[in-house]
Amino acid sequence: MAKHWYPVFSSEKCKQCKTCLSACPFEILKFNDSADSIPSLSDSDLCPVNCFKCAQACPNNAVGVIRPAKPCDCCSF
Repeated sequence: MAKHWYPVFSSEKCKQCKTCLSACPFEILKFNDSADSIPSLSDSDLCPVNCFKCAQACPNNAVGVIRPAKPCDCCSF
């Protein structure tokens, strides 16, 4: 099943402060070792719909949310 909701991270706005990692209650965000790394999801299936904790915590507004164009069949998101 395709993921219908997920966070995206802006390489222009992200300052690698890693506040989003601390905010994620599911510990599914990761950075690689490069200096210009931005967060990524280690397992998108564990990222719950409408959590938003990473986006709310980011002081640089570097986290956005991708939503489907139309609601999926299983829920209203």
